[in-house]
Amino acid sequence: MVNSNLSRIIKRLEAMVVDGAGPLQVRTFERYGIAVCDVLFNQESGEFVVKRIEPGDVMVFDQLDLAAIEVYDCLEDFRQRF
Repeated sequence: MVNSNLSRIIKRLEAMVVDGAGPLQVRTFERYGIAVCDVLFNQESGEFVVKRIEPGDVMVFDQLDLAAIEVYDCLEDFRQRF
């Protein structure tokens, strides 16, 4: 079975949804040990906020799949710069 980067991102986002530690869950996604984007999940609204570190764009999604695709794009954009 091929290990998909997208499926790993989805698993991390799903963990945010089920984690009941507080109303906001935050995860940082890195490439080569460098922070590329942060994802915030609001338990109350069910929204994901993806914040790109560079150039600082912020995107809001109400679907896990769309947030995962944006995180994947962030990581791939960063990888292609090297």
